Amino acid sequence: MKNTKIILTMCCVLMFSQLGFASEKIGVVDIQEIVSRSSAVQQLKNEHSSQIQSLNTIVTNAQNAISKETDPQKIVILQDKYNAEFNRKKEAIDNQYKTRLSDLENKLRRDIIESAKKNNYDIVIAKSVMFYGGEDITDLVSKDIR
Repeated sequence: MKNTKIILTMCCVLMFSQLGFASEKIGVVDIQEIVSRSSAVQQLKNEHSSQIQSLNTIVTNAQNAISKETDPQKIVILQDKYNAEFNRKKEAIDNQYKTRLSDLENKLRRDIIESAKKNNYDIVIAKSVMFYGGEDITDLVSKDIR
């Protein structure tokens, strides 16, 4: 008798908890798609690419300076100088890119939340972790972000 009461109680709890979720409006967002559509992300990637290409100038200058030098000790000094310059600039470019990308990701996250609230979604889940269910609101969110 005691076991029956426990089982009935558990069934009622599970049934009512399922009813609570039935009224939730669940949206699913393809984050990769949102990022690929973002003009700000594309602009950042283009800027980063051109900054990385600007490092080629350091390599070219190093090759020219080293090719003109005949003294082995001076060649080593030049190599060290250009390596240090290259690494310093590359690290600065990469750090700037990571910071700006992180800021953009946070902004996109806030924009997705705003769009979900505006469109009365209670829960929004990334498409990459969702197996089944929910309404794909990627296009809706993309329109709100632009």
